[in-house]
Amino acid sequence: MKKLTYFLCAALLLCGCKKDTTHFFDETPEERMSARINELNSRLLEAEHGWKGALTTSAKGGYGFYMDFNASQNVIMVADLNNATATQSQNSTFRIKWVMNATLIFDTYNYINMLQDPSPASYGGAAGSGLQSDVEFEFVRSTPDSVFLKGFKYRNDFILVKATAEEKQRYLSSAFKDNIDGINDYFTVSQNNYINVAGINNKIEFVLDKSNKIAQLQFTDNDGKVVQIKGKYNFEDIGINFASGFTINGVTFVKGKLENGIFVLYANDGTRYEIKQNDIPILPMKTLFAYNGTYRELYIGSGLPAGITSGFNAVYQSSVTKFAAMSPKRTLVDVRFILANSTSATVTTRNNNGTTTFSAVATFKYTYEDGVLTLTNPTYDNNWTARAAQLIDIQNYFATGGPFRVDYVQSTNPNVTNIGGLYRVADNSSFFYGSLRK
Repeated sequence: MKKLTYFLCAALLLCGCKKDTTHFFDETPEERMSARINELNSRLLEAEHGWKGALTTSAKGGYGFYMDFNASQNVIMVADLNNATATQSQNSTFRIKWVMNATLIFDTYNYINMLQDPSPASYGGAAGSGLQSDVEFEFVRSTPDSVFLKGFKYRNDFILVKATAEEKQRYLSSAFKDNIDGINDYFTVSQNNYINVAGINNKIEFVLDKSNKIAQLQFTDNDGKVVQIKGKYNFEDIGINFASGFTINGVTFVKGKLENGIFVLYANDGTRYEIKQNDIPILPMKTLFAYNGTYRELYIGSGLPAGITSGFNAVYQSSVTKFAAMSPKRTLVDVRFILANSTSATVTTRNNNGTTTFSAVATFKYTYEDGVLTLTNPTYDNNWTARAAQLIDIQNYFATGGPFRVDYVQSTNPNVTNIGGLYRVADNSSFFYGSLRK
């Protein structure tokens, strides 16, 4: 009887239960996903004149785009990557799907893909990772005139701002490339650029690294230490944009543009800062060139930088000639002088026999005082010893030519900039020189 009563009670309880459809939120997860996807899609389509896009990369700087999305999941774009991408609009496809969040995906190859192309031949990125950029972007948030996205893998910002009819017209005409060329030409001709900011006594050098799309402000503080602030930039239809801004002494710079032949930086409060030029470099090279400094390497690529006369030119050419006389013929690929650490410096040369590139390294101990570099105790690896006949002039130049004074080198060619040199203290007309690199 007790068992019967138990089963009857259990049956009544089961019959009395209702399916509980209560949610912690007002919508189901599926509904929230759909709403988020629809929000991103509607935002992209609502811009009547398209969007101005700013994308940063992990390996280099920033890149600028104009994009116009339509309901057929096509997007028209131009970009500031090179002359072709700035002048030839490209039509590709996109889609929006849920990948832990509403995600914008560019699913056919376009200018965005060039930045993450694993082949160096495509846009000069590293093999396997390109410029460490993305083609899938997570929807972060939006405002009435902007959409903020973030790359899924490298977490770089991708910011879209609604374009006006005038901006669209400039992007899709020659005006976009004209703006890029005008700014690049300005910073090719204008050297030793600087601004003044209240509260900082010294001139603040403004450096536009055009190959890496990075802008830099640098100055010496009251203790003589070098202060540097970097920002990634991209071109727009007019001027350049610092996507994330960069701040110095409380001033955050967000834009820059040419105005009547003068380049002007703009702070986020609209204050103008005119770029001026100094007769000589703003910061002495000796404050920047160190194993742990802004630069630690002087680099000669496939040939000596143009427009420079030095006693080292004959030394370099002698090595080139001797490699060319070998059988099979060899080429001198490049030469590097590097402050490897606080006590050792290296001279690294590479030569190629047509199929294989060989590195040869000479290592020196050094002292570095008040901008004067003294090299001692040279040692040479096996590859250097094997090519001693071809490298002997370069070897002797460093082994017996010092000490060397560190300073900038000026070229007569306005396109050749940021060159540093090691001047023989005993002969100022003879100096090893190359591009300053980190």
